Amino acid sequence: MKQWHRKPPCLLFFRLRAPYVHTQEPMEKHPALLNAGTAPRIYSEASSMKKILCIAAFLFSSVAFANTLAPKDPVSSIILMPWDINQDANLLSRIKKSGFTHITFYLNWSDIEVQKNNHQFSHYHKYLDAIVNNGISLILVLDMGGRTYLNENGQKVPDTSTVPAWIYKDHPDSVMKNFSGEYQWQLDFTDELIQKKSTEFIEKTVHHFSNRYPGKILGFAVGLQEEHEIKYGQTGYQWRDYKESTQQDFAKKYGEPQPVINYNNNIEIGSQKAEPLLHAHKEYRENRLRDATCLYSKAIQRKGALAIGYFAETFTSHDAIYTTGVVEKLAGCIDIAVIDFNFYDGYKLLPDADVLPTLANYMGSLGYKQIMVGAYAEVWERQKKTHELIPVINRSISQSLSQPNVIGFEVGGFQRQATEGQSATVDTEKLRAISVKPATTRPNVDQKRIKIGILGSTTNFYVWHGERSAGRNIHRDALFAAYKILSDQPELDVYLIGEKNLLQDDLIVQSLDAIFVPHQAALPQSIKSKLTTYWKNGGALIQDMRLGEFDENGKPTFDWMNEVFGIEKIKWNNKGGIFLVDGEIYRLKPSRRLYTSYASITPRAGYQLLATDIMQRDSGIMVRGERTLAFGLMPQLVEDSTQGVWRKLFVQEIRNVAQKSKRLSK
Repeated sequence: MKQWHRKPPCLLFFRLRAPYVHTQEPMEKHPALLNAGTAPRIYSEASSMKKILCIAAFLFSSVAFANTLAPKDPVSSIILMPWDINQDANLLSRIKKSGFTHITFYLNWSDIEVQKNNHQFSHYHKYLDAIVNNGISLILVLDMGGRTYLNENGQKVPDTSTVPAWIYKDHPDSVMKNFSGEYQWQLDFTDELIQKKSTEFIEKTVHHFSNRYPGKILGFAVGLQEEHEIKYGQTGYQWRDYKESTQQDFAKKYGEPQPVINYNNNIEIGSQKAEPLLHAHKEYRENRLRDATCLYSKAIQRKGALAIGYFAETFTSHDAIYTTGVVEKLAGCIDIAVIDFNFYDGYKLLPDADVLPTLANYMGSLGYKQIMVGAYAEVWERQKKTHELIPVINRSISQSLSQPNVIGFEVGGFQRQATEGQSATVDTEKLRAISVKPATTRPNVDQKRIKIGILGSTTNFYVWHGERSAGRNIHRDALFAAYKILSDQPELDVYLIGEKNLLQDDLIVQSLDAIFVPHQAALPQSIKSKLTTYWKNGGALIQDMRLGEFDENGKPTFDWMNEVFGIEKIKWNNKGGIFLVDGEIYRLKPSRRLYTSYASITPRAGYQLLATDIMQRDSGIMVRGERTLAFGLMPQLVEDSTQGVWRKLFVQEIRNVAQKSKRLSK
């Protein structure tokens, strides 16, 4: 378990202004709640100069995410529904014995406001009273997203959702439409009436349950759509929102109809059809999500509670559809961010323990002060393979908890399937197998650690929506593998950063010795300009292939920042090759798992060719310049018997160029 760390003196000033959550129990018994920013609102009497000095010290110390301290015991929560409790009288006591501190429970708007303007909460008292009386605290999800309604026995109720029926009846135009013009269950969260009524639901609900269970609620989660992650929902590939008012608003802003994109965009095809409004559409949808989420978060915070936001795994094939890039825009509104993963990539089960730790690091880079990781087993449970997943979940959570901003975890999807359309009891035997151990601490290294940022571009993943080149999302795999390999090096501190960090000149970027861009083939010119400025200011830049060869709408630029990286020309090769590096022979074999083998680079004058093609001595696959390094391949994705050699070279050369950073000596 994590231990308390000594608090920086200036941190107190910021905590004193955090939202107030009353507690009747001794403070020591709720370290997670207190660390979640629940200290009373007491305003400091320090002088203005002292405040300024504190702020400066705070900002300086926050570069490596140290602005939030880990609780002594992490928050550990499991998602439960009413039918779980109804079907097993001993369930809550067994969950308590299994070591869980919290239960995540859903509050349906349709249950609370059955009749307009009449909010009734007693429906949930028996469940929440039972949870609290068993010594377990709460995370409450405010469900107003139009999820399919299940009754207290877990049975689906036809033509019913978690949105009150009177809204659909009295205000049919206040819901979303998909791009086929069909009405959806999800509400249009930009509609003025919906904003008014849903905000009333939030404020009254937060007020009621905060008073009924003082000190027992970690926070309230914003549930915008049926999966409760902050994104746009969809049924199949029928995207939302394309109703008439949305179409008119988009056309007014951009002078063109809102685009419809219903096909995959794979990089192995080469130059794609450019989508002129792709980036505009991305920004439009993200900004609407941001505005709605911040509206609801503020409603929660006004009632003295913490606002929780759930975020889906980003950097995936479906990013353009879901608009999950909004995660870069909400750190200022959300108190606790939950990043989740169901160990499934949309095509196959994915037993990868490194996804959640990687994404937690990214969330910290974006500025989220308190983070939870969500590990969900529902896809594995349907295939009766959850027992295989549990060791992966244990490793994933343990690794995530080693990061200073991660305050806990949530698990879900452990309900057995009874019959079609009905859930059965939670498998408590599997729950007992959830065993989170402290992650192994990294050994002390005498020399100063090198700080490396890895760029994860949401724009790149929007352009390559539905990517399945060579049966995989090559951009995602290159990004995650690079983070895994580099973060395993004891002398490196690695941060997964986003476009937001570069565009806003965040302190974290200013602290980095090097930035590595792993196969981010589509980048806006604004990002490439920021990378160039970073390099000119003394930082080191590294790419592994195709940096920004396409713009934010998928239009080819035929430029890998060639001037900065010293690239004269590029020739693609789908076969293997033999290269000479420092007198050693390196063989690169073709792979079915890679859409192309490598790009042979001819350097400009003044740039050094590090890996020479023995068949063409004026070109090769590694070019070094003044604080720059360009690979013509993805060494982190080599999977054959030469994997170890290429990975060692990958780390070695990145370390070498990072050590030339003018920032390292500061």
